[in-house]
Amino acid sequence: MANLTHMGIFTDRRVEMQRFYEDVLQMVVSDTGVGHHFKRRITFMTGSEDHHHQFVLVEREQGDPPGGALFQLSFEQDSLDDLRAVVDRAIRFGAKGMKGLNHGNSWSVYFQDPDGNLVEIYTDTGWYVPQPFGDPLDLSMTNAEIREATDARVKTVDGVLPVEEWAARIKQRLAEAKQ
Repeated sequence: MANLTHMGIFTDRRVEMQRFYEDVLQMVVSDTGVGHHFKRRITFMTGSEDHHHQFVLVEREQGDPPGGALFQLSFEQDSLDDLRAVVDRAIRFGAKGMKGLNHGNSWSVYFQDPDGNLVEIYTDTGWYVPQPFGDPLDLSMTNAEIREATDARVKTVDGVLPVEEWAARIKQRLAEAKQ
């Protein structure tokens, strides 16, 4: 079974990118240096005492593709209040293209970092909703209003389950796939 444990991206602006992720997502640098095999400056960052690095910035070398060579980076938040706090910091530190979506299974906000990479911050809703699914998310609503609107909306979608029920089904499928 594969578990995504960290993400690495190329950057042309390592210092600016490091500051952005420190300021917006409150990550810290756990290590930095030039790689032994890949002779590039690498900055390792984490937001957890349980993981040496969750996010890695790699300086681009001549011949590497230009710009943010990545679809998206996703960072889970503990609550809607935490999501709002990150949105506020992201705006304050220059994030562009802010867009909120209710995916049914998560409340997400997308924006671009200084290198143009798409960043998703999200918090789970407690529902499994077949994807793709995306309604607008209005963070000016109260937490209770967002919860109420989400609960009412997902009940109109075929295949919706409480996330615990979906997880039990996936656990069974994963066990069967290992046989």
